[in-house]
Amino acid sequence: MELGADGGWSGSDGCNRQSGRWVAGRAGALLATMGPSTLIGCVNVAVGSRLGNAWRAGLDGDVLVLLDPVGGETGRLRRA
Repeated sequence: MELGADGGWSGSDGCNRQSGRWVAGRAGALLATMGPSTLIGCVNVAVGSRLGNAWRAGLDGDVLVLLDPVGGETGRLRRA
């Protein structure tokens, strides 16, 4: 997944291309939307859904940590 400085993101779950828009707010607030995606079935992680469902995000070194509304960790995305 790549988060662009222009507010767009794009990525893949290993089978499907995904993209959308994102914006960060104060104290790690995150709003991300998901646009169209291909629908090839695979057993990989749906990174776009994880980003779209996150309410907050923060960095742990080179890892983007995604959090739900009550602060529970929902995913980690490592910088490549």
